[in-house]
Parts: sequence; C-alpha cells; structure tokens
Amino acid sequence: MKGNQYKSLIFATVLIGVSSSCTTEPEESKNEIDAEVFDPNSSLNTVFDGKLFSIPSPIQTAYLIKELNLEFDESLLNEDSRVTEYVSEYQQALNLGIYGTDLGYSTLYDQKGVTMSYLGAVEKLTAQLGLDGAFNANLLKRFEQNNSDQDSMVQIMSDAFREADNFLKKSNRKPTSALVLAGGWIESLYFACALQSQKPSEKMLNRIGEQKQSLNSIIGILEAYNKGGSNDDLISDLDGLRVLFDDVILDYNYSAPDTDKENHITTLHHTLDVKVSAEILELIRIKINEIRSNIIKA
Repeated sequence: MKGNQYKSLIFATVLIGVSSSCTTEPEESKNEIDAEVFDPNSSLNTVFDGKLFSIPSPIQTAYLIKELNLEFDESLLNEDSRVTEYVSEYQQALNLGIYGTDLGYSTLYDQKGVTMSYLGAVEKLTAQLGLDGAFNANLLKRFEQNNSDQDSMVQIMSDAFREADNFLKKSNRKPTSALVLAGGWIESLYFACALQSQKPSEKMLNRIGEQKQSLNSIIGILEAYNKGGSNDDLISDLDGLRVLFDDVILDYNYSAPDTDKENHITTLHHTLDVKVSAEILELIRIKINEIRSNIIKA
C-alpha cells in the first residue's frame, strides 16, 4: 500500500452551479477566468432538487494534467467522427459530457484544429438535445475571436456548459443533465487513469483516489433520475467500479478555514492521505476503460 500526502483548496461560494446567461459580447470585456474553474484542486458544485453534489470538474482535471507537464495525447479522445452515430437521447447526453471533457483538454493544450473539431461535435449533440441556445454559431464566433487567449476560451466553454445545465434543469430535463454530468466525470477519470499508467505522479494518484467520494455522488444522481430504468446498465457498471474503490482508503486532516466575507468565499484547508495498491489501481483503470467503451460505441 502506498500513502500520499496531498494538500488541496476547496472553494465553496453562494454563487453555485450555473451562470444566468451566455453573453454575446466580445470576450475582451471579460478577461479573467472564474477562480473555481481555473483551480485544478477545486470542485464542481451542482444542485439537483435542493441536494448539493460536489465532483471534480472535467476542466479542472484537464488543468491538473497540464500542470503536471504531461504531453497532449490525442489518442485519448473519443473520435469526433462518431458523433453522428449517437441517435438516442441517452447516448447523446453521455457523449456530450465526454466530448465536452475532450474539448476542454484540447483547449488547454492550445490544439486549435482539434478544439474546433470537437466544438463542432459538441454543437451537433447540443442541437439534437435542443440546447442550441448554449452552443450555437455565436459560441463558435466567440471562440474564433478569442483563440489566442486560452483562459477566455475555457471561460466561454464553461459558461456554455453551465447555461446548458441550467436550461435542462429549468425545463424539467434533469435526467438528461445527470447523464451529461456523468459522461464528463467518466471521461475525466478515464484520462486520469490512462495518464497515471503512462507517467505516474503523486498528484494524479490522489485525484484518482478522491473519486471514491465523487463516484457515490454520480451514482446517487443517476439513481434519482433513472427514467424508466434507462440508467440501470450504467449504474450497474458504476457499482462494479465502486466495489473496487472500497479498497481505496482516504484519510482527511482538516485545519481552520479562511473566510472572505466580502466575496462570500470560504476556503477549506486539508491534507489527504490516499492509500491504494498498484493492483487495485490497475483494476480501476481497466473498469473505467470498459465503462467508457460501452458509452462511446454506437
């Protein structure tokens, strides 16, 4: 068993979840990325029927990958040509989460050609899901206008996904929103496991270990919005993954939080000791690969 010390900052604000709109103004007027989007150790907080779920954002996982100086690996991405093969709302929603994660990854590595291809895939799925208001020609224009400003591109993408999430929840399509969230989480864990296998690092190992808690949130959301049993197979697969995570030991040690009253931000400080065997880590990698393969195949 191997223990690893990991210090992280978790940002909790009163402004959780979604942005109110996706602005059409040129991005030059908004040149600072939201702190909770930029911080690779922060979490995405989302609310379903008054319940708060906290999971690592796919964009934040991509930031961690880049922070560790890992090279861009296009082979990790779900092929954008597959987008036309997803015909059911279930497939489209899950793969929107997957393509959104791929889009964030390529954006952070300044892969402009790849980014535009995956933006196109995301646009096709959002149109089929009725989310044209969040991902449309205007978004593409904003991307093109700001393609030399990486932070602005990430902020534009984050705004669009929040707008889409907001629309789905307000239009009583929470089952679809839950699937998008799950797809993004699955792709992020797939990335983390693949890159940890290629180039082991303490931070990435800890990020994987932390998913023990996030996995419970994902399963809980999918169970709560399991329309007609459509999520049964995915929940069963994730339950199999949860069994493996049962052998991951997390030991948190908390210290006093810092509160910024003016900005309504509380910063929680803690150290985390993750203990996981190499054997269990490999089984987790194999299982998440299997789950992802089942999602991306037509």
